[in-house]
Amino acid sequence: PPAELLGSDAGAQLSPELVAALREPPRRPGKELLRVLREDGLLTPLSLGLGFALAAAGVVLEALLLRSLLDLSISLGSIERRAAVLGVVLAFLAMMLALEVFLTAGVLRLGRHLEARLRVLFLEKVPRLADRYFHSRPMSDMAERSHSLHRLRLLVGVGGRLLRASLELVITTAAIAWMDPGSAPGAAVIAGAALGLPLLAQPLLVEADLRVRTHAGALARFYLDALLGIVAVRTHRAERAIRREHEALVVEWSRAGHAQLRTVVSVEGAHTAAGFGLAAWLFVDALHRSGGAASSLLLLYWMLNLPVLGVEIGQLARQYPAHRNITLRLLEPLGAIEQSGDDGGEATGPAPERAPADGGPLAIALEGVGVQVAGHQVLRDVDLEIPAGAHVAIVGPSGAGKSTLLGLLLGWYSPATGRVLVGGAPLDGRRIAALRRECAWLEPAVQLWNRSLHDNLVYGSPDDAPSFGGAIRAADLHDLLEALPDGLQTTLGEGGALVSGGQGQRVRLARAMLRRRARLVLLDEPFRGLDRPRRRALLARSRAWWEGATLLCVTHDVSETRAFDRVLVVEDGRVVEDGAPADLEATPGSRYKALLDAEEAVTRELWASALWRKLRLEGGKLVEGGAPSS
Repeated sequence: PPAELLGSDAGAQLSPELVAALREPPRRPGKELLRVLREDGLLTPLSLGLGFALAAAGVVLEALLLRSLLDLSISLGSIERRAAVLGVVLAFLAMMLALEVFLTAGVLRLGRHLEARLRVLFLEKVPRLADRYFHSRPMSDMAERSHSLHRLRLLVGVGGRLLRASLELVITTAAIAWMDPGSAPGAAVIAGAALGLPLLAQPLLVEADLRVRTHAGALARFYLDALLGIVAVRTHRAERAIRREHEALVVEWSRAGHAQLRTVVSVEGAHTAAGFGLAAWLFVDALHRSGGAASSLLLLYWMLNLPVLGVEIGQLARQYPAHRNITLRLLEPLGAIEQSGDDGGEATGPAPERAPADGGPLAIALEGVGVQVAGHQVLRDVDLEIPAGAHVAIVGPSGAGKSTLLGLLLGWYSPATGRVLVGGAPLDGRRIAALRRECAWLEPAVQLWNRSLHDNLVYGSPDDAPSFGGAIRAADLHDLLEALPDGLQTTLGEGGALVSGGQGQRVRLARAMLRRRARLVLLDEPFRGLDRPRRRALLARSRAWWEGATLLCVTHDVSETRAFDRVLVVEDGRVVEDGAPADLEATPGSRYKALLDAEEAVTRELWASALWRKLRLEGGKLVEGGAPSS
């Protein structure tokens, strides 16, 4: 249980976000929707509630009116009396029709209003969410939630039908007790069974629905993974393995669906049998005590209507799990933790004005920083000071925590322990928003949009950005410009799919270089996909371009870090070595020296071995033989 976990030793090691999630009370979607409706006034919901009560009472009045007509049919001899009675009946039916029109229009209007209100809240909330929220959820999931908001308008209709059926059940039970007091206990039992059985069956229905949804979600995820990896599947001839996995998932989904169907049929069958059985027994008992034909027919109608209303309530209750799950998914972002002090983060329109600053490079300090991600300790007890204007390389094996170190400065992660200082100030939410405007960030994950090369270059650039001609030259994009059919107006495709990986990286570099006055530059594997000579040249140009900024560069090209002022070696979430490259290389047994030796050994032995056939791509041509460029 969450309370026991928080009180244990393991609870003391949890991240602040996980602690807040464990302390959060269970979500009550119904209460949250009612709160949203109350904020706009209760006049419309109350008028609808009163309308549903009148409509429920009208059903009973219709039956009483029919019984009165049967009793008066003998005495209505003249045409005038019959016309008067017909006028009363028509007037009553017109009133009921007008009430139905009012209720239908009101439900639709309230549903649309609820949807619009939640859309506004959703759009106001999303910009205030921390980046960590979006990193833990696929973009498609957030888009699906936004597009599913229209389903909330259906909740008003379902709630109205449930309220109306319940009121009809109560009023019909009261009418039976009024007409035949001896049948009151039996009618109360039928009404109780009609309401109680669906409630008792809710845990079974919720569990069955959750199983089906879980297996359906697993199938959807499987289809997505299979489509994304279709090339690899065909290349490695893994079709049979994929089919076996697909068959297993379909079997589990089918079994869950059949189990849900059996549960629903069993619950509805028991509900219907109990309701109609009790109604038949009650009518036979009442028939022995009552001799009037009209009264007996009216009692029969009302008694048979009780189980019908019970079945309708049961069907509406069966929809509850699905509607609750949908509502919880849609309302979940509204209750998510906002980034403390943030004013909305990065905007999608024009870049916000630069926060007041002295324009110089930023000093960075980490004091006992520890970071946990998904329950795993990624950084441990990191103490680090980087003076303003320093250029620092960060090396280490994959998964050591190098990118997480940069992610701290971008606000992707919050320290579970310790604190981060940038420019002498704690890195809180508002400071993160300002720092992003003063920062240039480059890594392969930076998004390329399905727009023109020009739009991709200037996206997010500040108002005082220099001409992008210099950035194009520095990023070595001239060959790409010449190859594109429409030059700067050529569309790059979704995620830059119409350019190569190396070309996409140079586009990202040129976009970052438009932030010439950046005070902090973060490079994370910035030139992945490019050959070694070009990587070396672009790194040198980047350092010259941002000569006056504080620059951190994560790289696996260990040999290229010799040109840096300082190198950090990160392993297992710790900074195990820190110093000048020459000093670390000269230290016997240093991890930096080991990384250098391993890189040189791989390059030397791989190209010297006779087991490998050497092929190179140069200028679009495949060339055999020779040594790799160094």
